[in-house]
Amino acid sequence: MPVLSLFELTNCERSAPICDWLDVTCAPADSFVDDLTAWLLLNGVACITFKDGSNAYTFDRGVLQISTTSLFHRASASGGFIDGLRDAGLFRDYVNLLGSVPHKVTRLDVAVDVSVDAPLVLDALETTYPDGVFHFGRKAVRTKTILEKRMSDNLSSGTWYAGHRSKARLTGRVYDKQLELFEKHGMLSPPLTRFELTFRKDFGASLWDVLNPTDIFYSYAENLMKTDHIKHDDWSSRGTMPWNSLPVDKDMTIERFKRMLSHSAELKRYCAVASSSFGAEGEPLVLSALQSVIHDMIQNSAPSAGDSEA
Repeated sequence: MPVLSLFELTNCERSAPICDWLDVTCAPADSFVDDLTAWLLLNGVACITFKDGSNAYTFDRGVLQISTTSLFHRASASGGFIDGLRDAGLFRDYVNLLGSVPHKVTRLDVAVDVSVDAPLVLDALETTYPDGVFHFGRKAVRTKTILEKRMSDNLSSGTWYAGHRSKARLTGRVYDKQLELFEKHGMLSPPLTRFELTFRKDFGASLWDVLNPTDIFYSYAENLMKTDHIKHDDWSSRGTMPWNSLPVDKDMTIERFKRMLSHSAELKRYCAVASSSFGAEGEPLVLSALQSVIHDMIQNSAPSAGDSEA
């Protein structure tokens, strides 16, 4: 059986490029954090509070971490979190909230899935770049391959990196997406190899590229996969162009508040504990306790007279 080249292997059915990780930062004095957190709660996105007081938000199979320091505020969304927003029709609103203030895209991962078994692709990459050096245009980075045996067929599979743990503005990785889906989420899928490029803060990626990542991906993927049959424009940075966010509905209504409560996993757990501890007859006690706690929380979060005047 003839050995197929890397570009023959990647001449297969593939997905459109998608944003698979997104870090956006802004200044503390003009921040998206308050509007973003209110919008997340409004849409039933679960919040986790850690011991240090920091928060993270979980949605679908991913996590959004919001960092606030004296120098910057940052929203860092994993690929699973973004997938959940896309599936729910919320991703464009999320991007518009990030773009509602002056901001900078500090990390953008763009991914394409190809319907080919990863061990074949990883072997072809090793054969194509035997000296361990890969070029994104004129920029050279070192390659690294990390393999493991797949339990399903005992074949060696894993991840091939271009610029692993380097400070390069552009790095890449190719990995067994079928294996990842099964190991992390117990999901079965046909053979699937993911090609992913990471554009870091000095590259000049923008929210335009987040929503329309075809040009930025295929302008730099030509040494990784077959690209000559893909229609795209040569990429140039639009990071300095003004971004006009569409209005996002952030208004809280009593109906939305009730829906938010009904989706709260913590509230469901508290009710289950109360039910097992007090039984149905303890409902008045539970309601009284909740009313007391909520009253104290509202009083503590209400602005003071001085704040109102300011």
